[in-house]
Amino acid sequence: MGIKKTSKSNLHSKNKHNSSYNFTELITVYPALKEVVFVNSYGTETIDFANPEAVRAINTALLFKYYNITFWDFPSDNLCPPIPGRVDYIHHLADLLNSSKITNPIVVLDIGTGANCIYPLLGNAEYDWQFTGTDIDKKSLDRAGKIVNLSST
Repeated sequence: MGIKKTSKSNLHSKNKHNSSYNFTELITVYPALKEVVFVNSYGTETIDFANPEAVRAINTALLFKYYNITFWDFPSDNLCPPIPGRVDYIHHLADLLNSSKITNPIVVLDIGTGANCIYPLLGNAEYDWQFTGTDIDKKSLDRAGKIVNLSST
């Protein structure tokens, strides 16, 4: 399986997702992705971005490949965040902190961290920031804690 050809993105220059997805590499780190990859009518490997299972699989593969996350699972009734856009936010926040002369250690309060715990995972992986996550939903907090604990081993 090859590389998906797309136009240049408008993502932050530090974003690891500025180029096409290499499905071969992503499937290597997350084999379940293979089930949802197909060749479209243009001869390009892709996924159906309207399919929640496919979106979850590509985003899990991205976390495993580029951010050293080893576990990312949450209930299917929770939204699956798009990793390229979420990490873009982290990079822009880092730019803001740098321009403000704020230095490490960076400690972030993530209000409404959710079951997928995405901002703490990405902020820690990219910049070694420390996070405290809050949420009103105990099940989401429990799942976020499990993700952090199992990804830290």
